[in-house]
Amino acid sequence: MVYRQWRLFSFLAACLFANISHSQEVKVLGLFGDRAFIKVDEKSAVIRVGQSHQSVQLKSITSQQAVLVIDSQEVPLAIGQSFQSTPAPVVEEKKAQPEKPKASVTIYSNLAHQFIVGGLINGRMVSFLVDTGANSLSMSRKQAQRLGIDFRTKGKEGLSSTANGMVKNWQVMLNSVKVGTITLAFVEASIRDTEDELPILLGMSFLNRVKLEQSGQKMVLTEN
Repeated sequence: MVYRQWRLFSFLAACLFANISHSQEVKVLGLFGDRAFIKVDEKSAVIRVGQSHQSVQLKSITSQQAVLVIDSQEVPLAIGQSFQSTPAPVVEEKKAQPEKPKASVTIYSNLAHQFIVGGLINGRMVSFLVDTGANSLSMSRKQAQRLGIDFRTKGKEGLSSTANGMVKNWQVMLNSVKVGTITLAFVEASIRDTEDELPILLGMSFLNRVKLEQSGQKMVLTEN
């Protein structure tokens, strides 16, 4: 029984709010002294000045027209004229979109106090040595060839300083470099004209584009 009463109450409430929000058609059917015969939608009534019917108020009246207050605006209508009110627009509250968490990777130093982390270059697996002293990501010619980097035709030839002196190199642009969940596109790299298998240096051409925080043996890289 209680459930049925609740359903009935919900239905009536829905009808009530529907009537409030929907548009109304108001028509003047007759004018009689200080009274007007009006129809609001399908419901007719005779009202005096100051009275209301279906939220429509008669403000004033003459022998020629009635001035009705409809949706807070005064509308003059002669006999036979009608007015279609416009419902107030429903403004939906926009929900704040949750901020997407920034990608980050945590690296711990090894016994040699080096921060080594796995990653990808152009989709191929590599091992990086984080080096804030290197101007750019750096690898040997042999490593670049293994990764399929066409440095001879697409690279810009130059010289770079190494522990063993000046070495010829090629400056190239890598399509993508991924470290942990951080992926950067178009990262500059230096290809040394050597065949060593030293770790690929993750230099400042990558590190300058992320946030780097180091505390003791822990380093955290976070995308900007």
